[in-house]
Amino acid sequence: MKHLPKFILAACCVVFLTGLLVGSALADEIVSFNKASVEDIAALCEEFDIPEKLAKAIVKYREKNGSFKNPEDLQKVPGMTQDFLEDFNPVIKDGDVVYDPDAEPALAPSKC
Repeated sequence: MKHLPKFILAACCVVFLTGLLVGSALADEIVSFNKASVEDIAALCEEFDIPEKLAKAIVKYREKNGSFKNPEDLQKVPGMTQDFLEDFNPVIKDGDVVYDPDAEPALAPSKC
């Protein structure tokens, strides 16, 4: 019983560090805006310094309105800006709207 707090602290540290590793790894992987969890999209948000609440807004919009058919559909998400959209650089891959770290920039740069 005496060592239980240390065990809990150690377990929390492992979970936290695993989350950091997974989050940074996600930025190097393809992420589907139609299938990804809030956590997966939030990891991208963190990578690009985008507010985490946007990840929640993306999933909420998708659940209410259905799948994104093209990259421009993400502009309809409340809180999405042109700059955030350029950071995500959504592209169509195998019929799905995804973040692909290897994709060429698909959207025109912001005029601001």
